[in-house]
Amino acid sequence: MGNNTINYEDERLTAVEAEKQQTLTETENAYQDAIDGTTEFYQEQKNALNDWADKQTELQNEQTNLALEQINQQKQEAKADYEKEQKAAYADYIKQSSDYSVGAEQRAAMGLSRSGYAESSQVALFTAYQNRVAVAREALQKTFQNYDNQMAEAKLQNNVALAQIAHDNLMTQIELDLQGFQY
Repeated sequence: MGNNTINYEDERLTAVEAEKQQTLTETENAYQDAIDGTTEFYQEQKNALNDWADKQTELQNEQTNLALEQINQQKQEAKADYEKEQKAAYADYIKQSSDYSVGAEQRAAMGLSRSGYAESSQVALFTAYQNRVAVAREALQKTFQNYDNQMAEAKLQNNVALAQIAHDNLMTQIELDLQGFQY
């Protein structure tokens, strides 16, 4: 029988051991490169997803800001309409109550120009003017309330849309993380 002792200093054995270590290092490097490539790929996907979510959020906010701006413009138009109505009511009142109006001439022709009837007519004209202004003011307040409600609804819808964008982004990132882990 032969010698059963192993010579660990034998060139053949050290060459095999060196080749083994080189192969292990190459394999580890190949796996690490694959892991790094996969990690980089999925990180790029997540970055693109975050960019998409940021852009969607920006667009949603712009859309909401546009809606709010349009509502504010409508409020300004309603206020301008109110002011026009108020001026028109005053102009009509002045025309009717003037000493030189058609109504004043008719009262003078009938001999009622300085009578209680003339005074009652002036009071009635002023009351009609005040009522017209009050109705216009009430309509303006209701209009403003409707516009304020529309603004609140637009903000609420924006918050819901932003929450949906964030939720979709999170769910997709979780899917990407899971895929990256599995790969």
